[in-house]
Amino acid sequence: MNKFPFALTGVALVSVLAGCTSSTPTQTPVASTAADNVAPAPAAVSQPDKKASGYLRALNAVPGTGQLSLTADGQKFAMPAYTNVSDFEGVNAEKIEVSAYGSDGKKVSGPMPLDLDQGEDITVLVAGIPGDVVLIPWKHKNGGPQADKSKVAFVHSAKALPPVEIKLDGDTLRSDVKFGIATDYQIIAPGAHTFQIVYDKSIEPQIVEVKSPTVITKDASGNVLNVEQPTPARTVIPRKELVTLTQKVDLVAGKVYSVAVFRDGRELPKIKIMEDKFVPTTVRADNAPAAP
Repeated sequence: MNKFPFALTGVALVSVLAGCTSSTPTQTPVASTAADNVAPAPAAVSQPDKKASGYLRALNAVPGTGQLSLTADGQKFAMPAYTNVSDFEGVNAEKIEVSAYGSDGKKVSGPMPLDLDQGEDITVLVAGIPGDVVLIPWKHKNGGPQADKSKVAFVHSAKALPPVEIKLDGDTLRSDVKFGIATDYQIIAPGAHTFQIVYDKSIEPQIVEVKSPTVITKDASGNVLNVEQPTPARTVIPRKELVTLTQKVDLVAGKVYSVAVFRDGRELPKIKIMEDKFVPTTVRADNAPAAP
């Protein structure tokens, strides 16, 4: 993707099924070497004298929107289709406004003000549903690859879902992760793993009523003076229905991944796992602003 008057390139992601059932999407990251964990060097910039202040990419998690266009200060930096994530692009300006447009050219969300620290990597999450789309910046931390390990971060990009619990191979990594929140990268051993996203699907509580005997008041002659039916004893029993979304993955040493949870067009929760190809250090050095 060509750079614009604001060089562009950077970031990572969010993430569950009913009762005791689980769903396993058939999606596994492509195996490759650690050297592939970088985005290709950007093409020539329209204003090559300007240096990158940070790096942006976008994830489209809005069902039914097709391909979106993301702009920073009016310049396009990403065109992700639904469930896809763009490559990182360098941005020149330190203060920008990000907007999203549909395939018809109409704005669907934004502008979102965004400040860039030097060399910062940010994923713009495009989340929600058609007619109610929001932009959320995810600032990546500790994202660089590690030669003999894999790294994974999680982002909750499903606006309609409650807070989730994130599990790796049955062990809880994080709990109560709310919409729009992303975790730092977790360093884990490469190889086969199972990710699970769990949340409590709200269902109506069970209400139990126990009737009390009718109270009849009589006088000394046995005449009925009053008949009273006491209010039934009412007990409300909360009920939980845990929803678990499961995905098996094979992680490669030296690679960095993001896992996002979102909802598809049928409003079913889904997991999306992506490889985070950050801009190479050598390119960052060439694009870095001059020291004051």
